[in-house]
Amino acid sequence: MDRFKAPAVISQRKRQKGLHSPKLSCSYEIKFSNLVIFILQRKMGRTRRMFLMELGRRKGFRVESELSDSVTHIVAENNSYLEVLDWLKGQAVGDSSRFELLDISWFTACMEAGRPVDSEIKYHLMVRQEQPQSPSLNTPELEMPAFIATKVSQYSCQRKTTLNNYNKKFTDAFEVMAENYEFKENEIFCLEFLRAASLLKSLPFSVTRMKDIQGLPCVGDQVRDIIEEIIEEGESSRVKEVLNDERYKAFKQFTSVFGVGVKTSEKWYRMGLRTVEEVKADKTLKLSKMQKAGFLYYEDLVSCVSKAEADAVSLIVKNTVCTFLPDALVTITGGFRRGKNIGHDIDFLITNPGPREDDELLHKVIDLWKKQPGVDNSTCNTSEKLEMAEVKDWKAIRVDLVITPFEQYSYALLGWTGSRQFGRDLRRYASHERKMILDNHALYDRRKRIFLKAGSEEEIFAHLGLDYVEPWERNA
Repeated sequence: MDRFKAPAVISQRKRQKGLHSPKLSCSYEIKFSNLVIFILQRKMGRTRRMFLMELGRRKGFRVESELSDSVTHIVAENNSYLEVLDWLKGQAVGDSSRFELLDISWFTACMEAGRPVDSEIKYHLMVRQEQPQSPSLNTPELEMPAFIATKVSQYSCQRKTTLNNYNKKFTDAFEVMAENYEFKENEIFCLEFLRAASLLKSLPFSVTRMKDIQGLPCVGDQVRDIIEEIIEEGESSRVKEVLNDERYKAFKQFTSVFGVGVKTSEKWYRMGLRTVEEVKADKTLKLSKMQKAGFLYYEDLVSCVSKAEADAVSLIVKNTVCTFLPDALVTITGGFRRGKNIGHDIDFLITNPGPREDDELLHKVIDLWKKQPGVDNSTCNTSEKLEMAEVKDWKAIRVDLVITPFEQYSYALLGWTGSRQFGRDLRRYASHERKMILDNHALYDRRKRIFLKAGSEEEIFAHLGLDYVEPWERNA
């Protein structure tokens, strides 16, 4: 019991000092009286604790200097769940379940919001349930949240990634870096940042300190440096430099045009062009059919497509396809199938479960649409199109139609649902871990030298020895 005496002595000293410092606890209005916070000094230090207590009170929170029956939330830093329980035991606390035991990141989030935030699972101090209760539990590994203590896979197909991204400030930065390396055609560094972004998107908590990423895969030196700088400074100077780079800004604009990739952007940049307006004004450029459409409907195509618009287009596509193939199965894929409410295009997968397939289906569908008002007719010349665009009362939306044989439907559905990084990792896992080749058409077992049939996405995951991941959990 001797090891529990020190905290009691420290508490008594603080109480005595508090008698001479009434301003700390009395000078601020309590705005949120329904919760009472106690900040654990253990592993934090007295000075930092006093600063945080003062900050909390200034924001209108009730922050107690001493642990009492009125306390509802205990906040700790660099302490595991078991360590806090151990400390409470030393304070002769009978029922510790009445407290919410939270990481300092919850307190930080409250301070940023200026109000209490929900004490979600990501903020809770937790312990791995499968571990036996033994002295070996008090290890550095268990000072980390439970979901990090368990092994985190390098493959996003072995992680569940919803749209709840708790680390957007990091992943946004990584995606800027990845895009910049993509513009430079540096695939290695591009993938390094994309994998890091994918990993942080899967974490069910906000990274607030470097210790949170300890032992995680896909976190190289470049990634680590940016995380550290954002934690310390609030932003990354490297990312800021990229965003202000002339070449990056030009490529960002050029590639936003439908039909324009990195090669074309490089060509235009070398010609001295820097903006979409400059490209439009250059009459010497020879544009492809897609690029002409991209410029003609530029404002529409760079704007977001809503879920309501996707549903409306889905009805049009299904009705048109079923005009020619009544039994056809038309499925919306891509981000909308993964639960997104906005996107930049709409992908449809079309298959016919019956014996008859129509090789001309796409041509028939497009020809029928061309006869309808408000649809871009490729027989119009550019000036006629521009005139039509000026008076149009409709919105241009990019729609991708993909036809697949029914026996390949499951593989096509998996591939076209995405996300892009999820698909990459799924193929990489198949190749490296299972000696198989996966694409949007089939799965080939190189050892057995056979193609594996699958009537559903679940069967494909089973062939690969993976737990099934729902579409809404593939937002990697």
